[in-house]
Amino acid sequence: MRSASNIDLHFLITLIYLLLLFSVCSAYSDLDVLLKLKSSMIGPNGSGLKGLGVIVFSLSSLHLLWAILPEIGLLNKLVNLTLSNVNLTGTLPLEMANLTSLKVFNISNNVFKGNFPGQIVLGMTELETLDAYDNNFTGPLPVEIASLK
Repeated sequence: MRSASNIDLHFLITLIYLLLLFSVCSAYSDLDVLLKLKSSMIGPNGSGLKGLGVIVFSLSSLHLLWAILPEIGLLNKLVNLTLSNVNLTGTLPLEMANLTSLKVFNISNNVFKGNFPGQIVLGMTELETLDAYDNNFTGPLPVEIASLK
């Protein structure tokens, strides 16, 4: 019998493979592909994937200029958020405080500015890795970081 984490990992790997496959040979948008894939899967006891959410979001070495939107805070089951070397700009949205399941938070090698908003880590009680080096943060290190594991 597979554990929930093995099912999630298998789902993620399958999802990435199918996304790559469909993006090359289909007129569907990425969102269409993900929604079709999710609706076609049936979980234990016919439950589908209603209880599952995004648990890993990882982008590295993209040369775009963009910012993290406040909606990132809606991914409350996220365990790993890795956005390294993707030219993220602006400030970190305070809604990130809702990422209470986060264990890995890597925003290294970007161009964030301003103070690091320490209040976003207060709810991240599971956080094991915080990697924010090589950005343009200013000001003192937030005292909230001392409360991390």
